Amino acid sequence: MTSDYTLRETVFRTFLKVPTLGPREMTTRLGANYNSVKAVYAKLYEEGLLKREGRGNYVPNVTGILLLLLDRVEALEKRLK
Repeated sequence: MTSDYTLRETVFRTFLKVPTLGPREMTTRLGANYNSVKAVYAKLYEEGLLKREGRGNYVPNVTGILLLLLDRVEALEKRLK
C-alpha cells in the first residue's frame, strides 16, 4: 500500500481500476487488515460511491461518483474567485 493515500483512497482507487475486487480480494491485494477494508467498503457504500449487489459484491455508483466530482469542482472554483 502506498503511503501517499489513506486506506480509503487506496481501496477506492484500486476498486475503480479493478471493480471485480470484493473486500476479501482487496485485502489480499493490498496486504491490509480485512476488517479495515470491509469498513472502507461499507463507508463508500454509505457515501453513495459504491452500490451493493449481493453479499460482498459491489459496483461503482457512477452517479454518486460524478456528483462528488461536481461538488469538488464547484468548491475549487469558489476558492479561485
